[in-house]
Amino acid sequence: MKKTLSLLYLLLALLFVGCSDYDDDINNLNQKYEEVLEEQLRQAEALKNHETLLAALQNQLTVDKVETKDGGYKIVFSDNSSIDITNGHTPVFTLGDNGNWFIDGKDSGIKAEGKDGQDGEDGQDGQDGQSGSTPTIVDGYWYIDGESTGVKAQPEDGTNAPTIISIVIKDGVAIFTFSDDSQIEVPIKEETTTFDFSKGFFIINEGQFGKSGGVVNFYNSVTNKVDTNLFTKINPGKYLGNTTQFAAIYNEQMYIVSKQGDFVTANPNTLIETGRIENFNKAAADGHAFCGINEELGLVSTNKGVFKLNLNPLSLGDKIDGITTKVGELLQYRGHVYAVGNNKIHVINTTTWEVEKTFDNGKSGLTVSKDGMVWSTHDNLLLKINPYTLEMETIAMPNGIKASYNSWAWTKGSLTASKQENALFFVSGMNVYKYVIGDITSLETPLFTVPAGRMIYGTGMSVDPKSNQVIVTTIVGYGQDSAKNNLYFYDGTTGSLKKNLFYEGIWFPAMILFPEN
Repeated sequence: MKKTLSLLYLLLALLFVGCSDYDDDINNLNQKYEEVLEEQLRQAEALKNHETLLAALQNQLTVDKVETKDGGYKIVFSDNSSIDITNGHTPVFTLGDNGNWFIDGKDSGIKAEGKDGQDGEDGQDGQDGQSGSTPTIVDGYWYIDGESTGVKAQPEDGTNAPTIISIVIKDGVAIFTFSDDSQIEVPIKEETTTFDFSKGFFIINEGQFGKSGGVVNFYNSVTNKVDTNLFTKINPGKYLGNTTQFAAIYNEQMYIVSKQGDFVTANPNTLIETGRIENFNKAAADGHAFCGINEELGLVSTNKGVFKLNLNPLSLGDKIDGITTKVGELLQYRGHVYAVGNNKIHVINTTTWEVEKTFDNGKSGLTVSKDGMVWSTHDNLLLKINPYTLEMETIAMPNGIKASYNSWAWTKGSLTASKQENALFFVSGMNVYKYVIGDITSLETPLFTVPAGRMIYGTGMSVDPKSNQVIVTTIVGYGQDSAKNNLYFYDGTTGSLKKNLFYEGIWFPAMILFPEN
């Protein structure tokens, strides 16, 4: 068998080579035995752990995570089964010259590398035979492949052995430290260290207000599933701020903005945290969005204006003069930063840092079309800004179409320019429209309508820069219905539905972030 089986052998030894007195009457399995791993455990609990470990061995499971629990540790397997290890007598493990684990200096008979199972005989379906290593109990001892491991199925007294004092998870390894300063390292489930964030996209989520911070999920295009709560899983003990609405990737850093709490940066290739400004909203104001300027400087929009952000090292800078009200999205383009909010678009000169011009139109959305024009929306108007002359053209949309806008809480607008063609996409109610620039008739009918019984939440829509697919995020409703999430994938040319993925969890999706952004 592979490394995972070796790991489970190790856990067997860790659990079963303990210290306690079993009642001499082995037939009375329901009685308590004393001093098992420091505290009394009931036989039923021990037997349950026996069964769990047996199942783990037979199914070749991996270790998913290790948690501190009630004076001991909980080890969770890849099928969500678990065992509890209580602090008490804990043996010291060493690797012998014969390739076996030695426990307190004695050969356990357990190989550090399990044997590969043999293929079964050819059959009609071509299935492999059973794994070559199967655990059994003979005369009270664990046997592997008919050979004794030297480990009793029932624990016996142990003395003068060190206890576990900590378990630290780092770089995909659980490090067990004992009271004599010795250590063993146990690999954790491989997926935690082999994630390829280039194949798919991030889903930035608000989280449950008042109950949890923001959440980063990831849609994996290889597995076609959504992996959830990855930031906290990859950074144990670290959390995002409250109501996380926005994230951007700039100069190989991910900048994660929450309305309240901490401003956080992470490596977009690993999601490992790289920086943090604690209580950002108290130092500045409620955070909304970020845009990068250069290697040393960025901007953050808030409900009280725009602030400079020092990137190296990460720290809050000065506020931009001339903007005192709520600002949402930011866009840097050709020597200016466009800042939309409070029914205005401010144009900031990135040389002088003065507000060079303010338009009295603009509610949500900032994007650059393929022909190099800057676009935004205001109710039933599309706003086109020439970045060279800073002149605005307004385009009235037909049939009373209005770009959706969250009037009671800021969220990023849905307006998105295609990278493949000179066209814009945006949400209006439950419809997604495509404006082929220069052809107003392209707005006479929606590109598609989201299925009934769903509500478009957050930004609600994004366009894949590589495939030109339009991806929509929905929930069913609030309360328990908020746990019912869908990702809809539509063809950006025909509007036909290509794929629908359902996943569960109370996340409240805020926006999609592509690795290319």
